[in-house]
Amino acid sequence: MTTAHLTRPWRHGSAGAALVLVLWLVAALSLTVLAGAKGMRQQTQQAGLALERLRAEAVLDGALQLAAQRLVAERDQPSHYRREVLTLEGQEIWLEVTPATGLIDVNVASDGLLLALLQRVGELPAGDAAIMVSRIRDFLDPDDTPTGAGGAEAAQYRAANWPAVPRNSALEDLSELKSVLGMTPELYDIIAPYLGVNGQQRLEVDATPWALIDILTGQKGLGAQVHQSPPESRAGLLLSGATADFFAAKSGGGKEVRVRAYARGDGDRWWLREAWIDSRERPDTLAPWTLLTLEPTRRINKPEQEWSP
Repeated sequence: MTTAHLTRPWRHGSAGAALVLVLWLVAALSLTVLAGAKGMRQQTQQAGLALERLRAEAVLDGALQLAAQRLVAERDQPSHYRREVLTLEGQEIWLEVTPATGLIDVNVASDGLLLALLQRVGELPAGDAAIMVSRIRDFLDPDDTPTGAGGAEAAQYRAANWPAVPRNSALEDLSELKSVLGMTPELYDIIAPYLGVNGQQRLEVDATPWALIDILTGQKGLGAQVHQSPPESRAGLLLSGATADFFAAKSGGGKEVRVRAYARGDGDRWWLREAWIDSRERPDTLAPWTLLTLEPTRRINKPEQEWSP
């Protein structure tokens, strides 16, 4: 009697502990299965996204080829900004062609144009924009004397523990602008679509994107009005008023053109492929044009400029 009475609680305790252990094991296995299922879903989504990107890239490359062929056919004509819709392989492609002369060259642009870029495109306060203009000038000029308020040369870069020093010469690769003291990746990404290297102090009217005209002038819809006006009257819409110094009529610039092709994927996803093309043929190229740069196809939420071609 005594022995049975003493061992009964121990047996109940063992059963309870075993039950708790089993429950923990079931929970752990459930978590493992859920984690594995989540990992499989993520891998499936990534594989689907990669396949969608490859499909989009093939069509976008076709659109870029067609744009290049058209540039060659029109190489003897003045280049101009345009956008259009193509249908390739049953897919709608948005195509935007921007001559370099319609973009801002920070190497030679006036202080007023750079201020407008940083304030109206980059949305910097006036004081911050003025400081950044001084720092861009100091990054490019060959001397070691800070320019204007907030300017910065090598000594200021070292004092700020900045990971770069002024270039002290003109930019060839626009991404070097990210090395300017105080230039954030976010600010660079906002202004970069409006930058180019063309040697022109002003923007050529026919080459300037609609959106940039709207932003610089503060008149929404003016860009569309300019480009839809007869050629002989376009310049008159911009070569007067406060922003007259930002624009010029035909500059006779080079033939370098930025071509952007957009394709819509599933849902609200968009894919962008960008190339810089020179319509002139060079001896070391196989195509009748010169491909200067070709960016990887990248995913965007929507085209960077709102437009309905």
